[in-house]
Amino acid sequence: MTQPSTRATFKDYCKRQLGWPVVDLNIDDDQLEDRIDDSIMFWNEYHYDGAYKKYYKHMITASTAKLSEAPSGDFTDGEYVTGGTSGSRAKVHKYHSANTTLRFKFPETKDGRGDANTYYSNTTNLFSASETITGGTSGVTATTHSSTAASLGDVDNRYITLDETFIGVNGIIPFSASTQNDNLFDFKYQFALNDMHRIGSSIQSYVMTQSHINMINDLFVGTPAFRFNKHTDKVYLDIDWKSDVAIDDFVILDVQVGLDATNHPDMFRDIFLKRYCTALIKKQWGQNMIKFEGLQLPGGVTLNGRQLIDDAQVELDAIKEEIVAGYYEEPMGFHVG
Repeated sequence: MTQPSTRATFKDYCKRQLGWPVVDLNIDDDQLEDRIDDSIMFWNEYHYDGAYKKYYKHMITASTAKLSEAPSGDFTDGEYVTGGTSGSRAKVHKYHSANTTLRFKFPETKDGRGDANTYYSNTTNLFSASETITGGTSGVTATTHSSTAASLGDVDNRYITLDETFIGVNGIIPFSASTQNDNLFDFKYQFALNDMHRIGSSIQSYVMTQSHINMINDLFVGTPAFRFNKHTDKVYLDIDWKSDVAIDDFVILDVQVGLDATNHPDMFRDIFLKRYCTALIKKQWGQNMIKFEGLQLPGGVTLNGRQLIDDAQVELDAIKEEIVAGYYEEPMGFHVG
């Protein structure tokens, strides 16, 4: 038999390990699918071949308001637009009259706190459907869409949304003026162009100076703090969203991505995944049979679901001990200093 390369052939492989088709397996196909899903999730999280490191580039998105039609003029970049019904206002971000989507940021509203004429930051009360919005500087008006008025982007949510294939975030590449500038006037470009040839024998001094600069940067700038939970699929950046990043800027995340069968069918050949999934299926088989424990069939055969469960649990415990011992994890890196 060839090695499994699809979910269906992987399922048949695990069943053959348990005696099928010579032995009938008392297990439903949906239960088999569930156990395969469980084994893949476990493999993604604990096996060094179950996930891979990736640098994920994400563009910071603006909040948007869908318009019923394009206005006659252009809203001014940076001006406030105010809703006639909701009373909310927000800053326009680079709008052109050919568009029917208005991009904005930093929505505010009067919510009764303190001075009734004062606007407060708010990410709940946005523009209403079918209301007229007016530019405070340009005087341009438009009407929001009747069903989809407004939605928040990254800059106002203050988080980045990832899909479920991301199982961990290791860090965020620091962003600053020097890292976001790659034009002719960038310091690194000018240094390489004019001063690199002067280093010569003073490479030791250069390395020490760079180390000192990096230490100063770590002390006064540091790396962006973040919070991530894979069940929310959101990366919360603990930064100043009004000054540290801007709409359409790119943020680079150092992430762990779990392998999936669609893009990486070779994963079904992994011996650890085969062993673990087969043990899970055996345990499920035993759980299905346990209610018939002690039942004697014709010929004197006695059903023993409990023995199947115990055997499967021994195999699962052995696999987990190997995980704890670090057989399938990346070795810890050295830390100096």
